[in-house]
Amino acid sequence: MSKSKRQIAREKAIVGIYQYLLVDSSLEDIYQFLAEDETLSKNPESMEFSKWLVNTTIEHIDSYKSLIAKYLKKGWTIDRISVMEQAILLIAICEIMESDLDERIIINEAVINAKAFCDETSYKFINGVLHKVL
Repeated sequence: MSKSKRQIAREKAIVGIYQYLLVDSSLEDIYQFLAEDETLSKNPESMEFSKWLVNTTIEHIDSYKSLIAKYLKKGWTIDRISVMEQAILLIAICEIMESDLDERIIINEAVINAKAFCDETSYKFINGVLHKVL
């Protein structure tokens, strides 16, 4: 089954936030990365959604990280989880906090992305954290 334009936009936003966390990519660099995607470049609505996710996540990143940290196992810090897991969680929390999309859809999309980008058990961790956030 092929991905929807919104799924692609979300996936690209996750990669953009991953770049931001890992190598401190600038917003300009992330926008360039998004512009290189054929689906996003041909669909202004999807591009705007992806940019909105990136912008809003970066704008609220400290509060989102604090929220994630609140639900980690005792003794864990956000730095202990992989950068990709952080990116997926941050984008999902952004959508939960700032959009009116059904939380079940947001969590399902985060789990799908965890299965695609992370190790084989990360999706369980991400699912658990996001359910606690709700």
